[in-house]
Amino acid sequence: MKDGRILKGEVLHQSAFKIRFKSTEGKEEEILKSAIRRITFKNPDIKEPTRQEKIEKTDPVLETKLKAEEEERRKKLEEENLKQKEELKIAQKDNPSTLSNRHTFEISGGIGRSSYESQVANFHRGVEQYATLLGNRGGFFYNSPDRKDSDAKTINLRYTWKRIIGEFGGSHLNSLESVNNFGNIVYPDLSGVTVSQAAFSPGVPHHQISYKQVYAQISYNVFSKAGFEVRPILGYHKVWQKGKDDSTYEISPKDPANTNTIDWVIKYGTGFSDYLSGPSFGATIEYKWKEKWETRWELQKQFLHGNSVYTRDQIAFLAGSFFENRAALNNQWRVDSQSISGKLIYHWRDSVFFWTGFQYSKLSYKMEHFGGDLDLNGSPINAYVSLELIQSLTQGLAGNSTAKAIYVGAGYSLDFSKKQTQ
Repeated sequence: MKDGRILKGEVLHQSAFKIRFKSTEGKEEEILKSAIRRITFKNPDIKEPTRQEKIEKTDPVLETKLKAEEEERRKKLEEENLKQKEELKIAQKDNPSTLSNRHTFEISGGIGRSSYESQVANFHRGVEQYATLLGNRGGFFYNSPDRKDSDAKTINLRYTWKRIIGEFGGSHLNSLESVNNFGNIVYPDLSGVTVSQAAFSPGVPHHQISYKQVYAQISYNVFSKAGFEVRPILGYHKVWQKGKDDSTYEISPKDPANTNTIDWVIKYGTGFSDYLSGPSFGATIEYKWKEKWETRWELQKQFLHGNSVYTRDQIAFLAGSFFENRAALNNQWRVDSQSISGKLIYHWRDSVFFWTGFQYSKLSYKMEHFGGDLDLNGSPINAYVSLELIQSLTQGLAGNSTAKAIYVGAGYSLDFSKKQTQ
């Protein structure tokens, strides 16, 4: 060859401008004669006397065409080789021996926005409204809560060993809520006479309610093909829900038609806490494509038990005096919860990735026991007729808590299998 190479093999066919050549390795290719210095049909290592050979000149137009055809064939060959490499990588991922060599650890975190609605607070507002209607001794009605989104955080630790994946993590969702109330206050005035007069909240600032969840779970790869994986999940979940409002005041103006009434202001505070825990099961689906992209979907059902504590304080400021009352309820619940989450992951580098995703949980409550301090003299809570009646009436008031969030985040992964191979 003119570039100094020596090719050994068999000339299969030749024309005026090119030859069809099969190398000793079995590879066939077409070579332009203009690129050949000489052809010898005996041992090329034997040096022969240098002699001037007549080099056949080719048509420039034809040579350009032949070069273009050669370039097109080269590109097609490169595309085929690239496709074969991609198919080989996918096959390696799905290969049972490759799955058996997996050994990675991953940590990721994210921040975002969330909305949360608590069944616990709604339940007790509903109970009080029932008592107001049935007790005929005062109480409050509530407007529909006004809610605003707030911040959300999440973290996840993930350990992969062969076909098994273990995960530990949690999330903290928040929301802002405001509820106005109105109704009648029943109280003994300074002379001991029982007085009933209207009261209302002129404006309630938003207060924060929060939803915290911690989980530990394990899953096993039962199906894997072309970057697609399916795994059943077993886990255990704990849920904390909390809210507190100490910034609400109720105004009860003096009734002109009743000389025993008094202008007064009530500082009105509520708080609740809810603790649930229990096992869970579900499934996760993951799909990897184009080496850098990945999606993860997870659907779970939790079977939770726990209790909630709800408190309601009133401090009434009268002319030269005041009184304070508190009502506290401790209920036991059985909760069926469904949750779904999804992630879209971009693997920026071997160890660093970015992701965006969502989380949705719905907790459906069923009452197991209604209990608390319902007998406080002078408090609007006395409107509850009796514990037995409330127990029967409130069974149908249990509702759902919902928690929703969207996230953006980043993560870091370590591949121990690569280190072992190296």
